[in-house]
Amino acid sequence: MESFRDDQILIYGGGGHAKSVIDLIRALDKYQITGIVDDALPAGSTILSVPVLGTSALLEEMSSRGLKLAVNAVGGIGNPESRIRVFERLTLAGYTFPYLIHPKAVVEPSAHIAEGVQILPLAYIGSDTRIGFGSIINYGAILSHDCSIGEYVNLSPGATLAGGVIVGDRSQIGMRATVNLDLEIGQAVRIGNGATIKKNVPDGEIVRAGTIWPVRNSTE
Repeated sequence: MESFRDDQILIYGGGGHAKSVIDLIRALDKYQITGIVDDALPAGSTILSVPVLGTSALLEEMSSRGLKLAVNAVGGIGNPESRIRVFERLTLAGYTFPYLIHPKAVVEPSAHIAEGVQILPLAYIGSDTRIGFGSIINYGAILSHDCSIGEYVNLSPGATLAGGVIVGDRSQIGMRATVNLDLEIGQAVRIGNGATIKKNVPDGEIVRAGTIWPVRNSTE
């Protein structure tokens, strides 16, 4: 049975985020996409000309033949636990996760990028910023200097973080949301599209789209 080359990479998940991942990998011109594994799509179908190989039942067999690189294409919007479960499944099968940085993103040399991170076009990663395992920095998102992003964080297109912002694990920041200087966003926080954050946000909080945090009572 034929073995895999060192530059081959597997995509797990065939939803909308998979298309962004495919274009990102192609732009790097560094890896050869082997195919897609997805438990809900029929084998033999294609996404942007990449074949669906079958279900996750194939993972161990392909790993035993030398396929060791994988990318998690499950975006996890609204449910980051689904993305975490995919990483756990792939790790158990023996895969590792290179970080992927689009050539049209700007990442300062002093930034620290963990494995499994995906940085999409036109994003800016500022000086001495740290991005934790498995996080997604989407199109046009801005992270100013000295930000610290936890694991499995998802920054939507156009989200903007001022300098020194800390974001906890599994938090999600919506499109065009803005976070002021030196604030801390807790773990598992969900910030809606266009929200403005002016104070720290505690763990598990939901900030509605278009609002200013903290929300003031109408009687104030």
